[in-house]
Amino acid sequence: MSNIRRYIFLLLILAFASFISWWSARSESRVVHHIQEEVNKLVPRFVVDPTSLQQLVVDPIIEPTLALSLRHVVLTSNQKNKEIIVVVTDGDNLVYGDGSATHVALLEVDHQPIAGLRIICDSETDSLVIAGVFPGSIQKANTQ
Repeated sequence: MSNIRRYIFLLLILAFASFISWWSARSESRVVHHIQEEVNKLVPRFVVDPTSLQQLVVDPIIEPTLALSLRHVVLTSNQKNKEIIVVVTDGDNLVYGDGSATHVALLEVDHQPIAGLRIICDSETDSLVIAGVFPGSIQKANTQ
């Protein structure tokens, strides 16, 4: 009887750990989807109203660099006649990051990263905040 109790206890622990793992992965995928949607809205909003960036940056010093990067993304998209694709990964950028960003969003045109955004967003209900901007050219391999 004692062995059966031990196995039941072990099975309960495994089931609970599996549930936590499943819930965590599901929650993270929702956050990534939320960030992707928000960044997809960011570019057209910026084209219409460049001052819309003010509410999205951690530090106002980032705003001119962000505006320049978004202009470059839009210009590249228009020149190549290709849509902008947003690719989101969790973690910070290894080269340009300091560990404060929770995610990185690469803005790609024709499978080429044009710009990268270091983003802070912990849940699908949080507003995203841009903690940094970096050139996208060779940085796809340098994100976690």
